Amino acid sequence: MKTTMERLENSRVRLTVECDAEALEEAIQGAYRRVAKRITIPGFRKGRAPRKLIELNYGPEVFFEDAVDILFPKAYKQALDETGIQAVDQPDVDIEEIDLGTGVTFKIEVDVYPEVELGTYFGLEAEKEKVNVTEEDVDRILRDYQNRSAELIVVDSRTDVQEGDYAIIDFAGYIDGEPFSGGAAQDHMLQVGSGQFIPGFEEQLVGMNVGETKDVVVTFPEDYHAEHLAGKEATFKVTIKELKERIVPELDDDFAKDISESASTLAELREEIRKNLEEEAERRTTVALENKLLDKIGENSKIELPQSMVRHQAEHLVDDFFMNMLYQGISRERYLEITNQTEEQLVTQFEGEAARRLRNDLILEAVAKAEGIEVSDEEVAAEIDRRVAENEGREEEARKYFESQKESLRLMLERQKTIEAIVEHAQITEVEAGAEPEQEDVPQDNE
Repeated sequence: MKTTMERLENSRVRLTVECDAEALEEAIQGAYRRVAKRITIPGFRKGRAPRKLIELNYGPEVFFEDAVDILFPKAYKQALDETGIQAVDQPDVDIEEIDLGTGVTFKIEVDVYPEVELGTYFGLEAEKEKVNVTEEDVDRILRDYQNRSAELIVVDSRTDVQEGDYAIIDFAGYIDGEPFSGGAAQDHMLQVGSGQFIPGFEEQLVGMNVGETKDVVVTFPEDYHAEHLAGKEATFKVTIKELKERIVPELDDDFAKDISESASTLAELREEIRKNLEEEAERRTTVALENKLLDKIGENSKIELPQSMVRHQAEHLVDDFFMNMLYQGISRERYLEITNQTEEQLVTQFEGEAARRLRNDLILEAVAKAEGIEVSDEEVAAEIDRRVAENEGREEEARKYFESQKESLRLMLERQKTIEAIVEHAQITEVEAGAEPEQEDVPQDNE
């Protein structure tokens, strides 16, 4: 067998694989044993007809298709071994020639794992934002804690609806005296003034009393999402059944003890929040810095990503995206319906991010190889111990899982050590968050 390789654009290659007449004959003999069982020749029991007789009746090419099915996998594997390429997708195959006297020639095109021609990766210049956590930032988190700890309490001191109240209502809507789909509900809780309902509805509830029923007349907006309702006047018969108001807890030491496992005073809670914000800011700015450095390396390196690889990565990102949506109670089908798009369009949207992630992984892999960065078995074991310790109460199950993921953890640690080396050798300038990036001097055109 003879193999020649031609490199095409975007990490794609064309292989020409020539299999001689002897290899083709062997494959045809195997095809005969497979196909003869299905062929009937008068005078012979089924499957017993001689090969030559079958070829005389059906033509010599009768076995070619099955012979190719037998021969191609072996020829393709041998071609990959000889050339040392790593295919990342299924190949496109054409039979250029097939002849009993000369053999068969395959033309194969396939996407392969990209080669990276690294540019400069150490000594790069980059800016890192310095984020100062302010008292206002701490106050914002405290307000969020307060709001999440708020309770809805039945209003018993009055019966009239006021702005901001949570009203439990029954309503039924009519257009030209006829009810319409989706226009009625019972025991619906509505925060008056939230803008949840169409304009004019909530304002007419203010001043109503518990137990009162009233006709609320509104007009659906011209651009309403339900076209059959857009621009139409509707009358809603509304009954106020109950009022609730939102009670926010006081910011004091008791509040601090309720929401924190370690803080016993409000001052300690504020310090805990500040520390968390600072750690989160450091993580965020570090990731931003790492991405800037990887972008710079990508700009002065040569990396050709095969489209199939980008496509597969984008599909994985879409699957992860839909998994997150499912955690929020939105199914794949419902999301596509809401956004009025197809899954194919969503995959296309994710291709840019997919290409960026692939490029960064390839850069880190190439830098690790160039610098001899490796991860020892001891480092992998320590990482497993750390992760197991985070799973208190289910240590045995966690260890079994992480032990099965050793190579993935090794790769993750290698990437981590590599980006740390790139950052360590970079020239980093700290700038205040929000500051304008420094502009390089642009030569003036003197013509």
